[in-house]
Amino acid sequence: MDKTGFDRTQNRTIVIFIMCCLLTETVSQTDVCVRVPAKTSDCLQSSEYHPVPKDSVTQSCLQELLWDFTTNQNLTADEVDHFKRISRRYLDSPSSSPSGFRQRREYRQLNDLEREKLHRSFQILYDEGTIHRYGKLYGLAYTTVRKSPAFLGFQRVFLLAFEEELRRIDNTVSLPYWDFTIDTEMDNPVNSILWSRKYFGNGNGRVKTGDFRDWRTPKGYIQRRYGESNYGKLMSRDVVKTIVYKCKTKDVTYPVRSESEEIFVLEYHHNGILNWLGGSAADAKTAAYDPVFYMLSACTDFIWEIFRKIQLTECNINPSMDYPTNTKAHKQGAFDKMPGFSQFSNVHGYSNYWSTFWYNYTLAQGCPNCNSKYQWCSTKVDRCISHSRRTDYNVGRNVVSANEAFEPDTEYVPHRVEIPFMPSPLNDGRTMASAKLDARKAVTRRRSSNKQQRNLFVLSALGRSSLISDSLSAND
Repeated sequence: MDKTGFDRTQNRTIVIFIMCCLLTETVSQTDVCVRVPAKTSDCLQSSEYHPVPKDSVTQSCLQELLWDFTTNQNLTADEVDHFKRISRRYLDSPSSSPSGFRQRREYRQLNDLEREKLHRSFQILYDEGTIHRYGKLYGLAYTTVRKSPAFLGFQRVFLLAFEEELRRIDNTVSLPYWDFTIDTEMDNPVNSILWSRKYFGNGNGRVKTGDFRDWRTPKGYIQRRYGESNYGKLMSRDVVKTIVYKCKTKDVTYPVRSESEEIFVLEYHHNGILNWLGGSAADAKTAAYDPVFYMLSACTDFIWEIFRKIQLTECNINPSMDYPTNTKAHKQGAFDKMPGFSQFSNVHGYSNYWSTFWYNYTLAQGCPNCNSKYQWCSTKVDRCISHSRRTDYNVGRNVVSANEAFEPDTEYVPHRVEIPFMPSPLNDGRTMASAKLDARKAVTRRRSSNKQQRNLFVLSALGRSSLISDSLSAND
């Protein structure tokens, strides 16, 4: 494999001039030379036999090349050794985290200083190449653990190892979780305050706002496309309840006996959140290059931890001993080696010592306080809901101005998804395009509801007045 990522044994490659080199006989300082496969070369040369502009053919052939491009993300020998050392160190002393015990909190409940320190730690890991190392590992490991009981255990160890990297930079930082159930309760989660520069940054294409702007993956800049895929939606609290009150791990993991059982599978809904976020996050090869991935995965892990606690207290089942045996797939059994962390078996991810000695979760505060100026308590459903960032339409008291354009100017360059997150729930119809209309409908419903309440109050008051009048008349 050469530096371009093309395999010389499978693709005959030649050096060609892409722009003016192909269209003119002269070469200027702005011309670019690249190595392309024989397929692209043939595509370009075929223009000689068709009455179409050469620049149009060039653009078409290059677009096809980029769309079909497959990234080479194999771990280097040093990277393989790095993760092997991590797993050996963790296995030798499971009852003590290298950086100490920590509590994971909901992302919006961090104060400004805590959030700045977290973002700074992410940035340092990106600058030194650690984010890329973990991004590559996840892309490789996911093909082994997906659609199996190994998924949850691998994700737990993966997040713990990454959290240790964050705490290597700043030992006061812990990995927060993104409680997506707070956003799914909104009129449209696209409207959430999270997608402003203070938090995650924009979600309507290339990330150009916030602290993670202009980060790159092997396929270019980090991109998002929230709510646009036919597949994917955020998980609701009702869905969480259907999962955590199952007793057996085999009931909430793959494989399933029928598609109707997928509604109880945690990985299925996790896939849906990544597909809802879209862009880089919707491809396992690039998902772990976006910081949001780690925080939404932490929430999935939190839900699994709630399930495990209920398993122990209500079902009298030891979660660490409940690795399902109904999987026949290669490398997905309890005692098969965990991908990347080669000193571990898959069942090590199920151990109780992680949440006993390493970390725990702090439940996000509920109504009536919500403990965050970016959430409000809906008395109708008795739940905390994310504030809206919409400033282009009046959505009442539930607006927090982000002091920026609702959807900043950016671009979206679609890429072929190499490893999709499937199966996945379907989109629920609340898209980027419908976000404003959804907000408007919510306001209309709220105003209508408030008007009805006022009318009922007036009628009630008039009724009391009438009874008093009748009583006075009778006494006369």
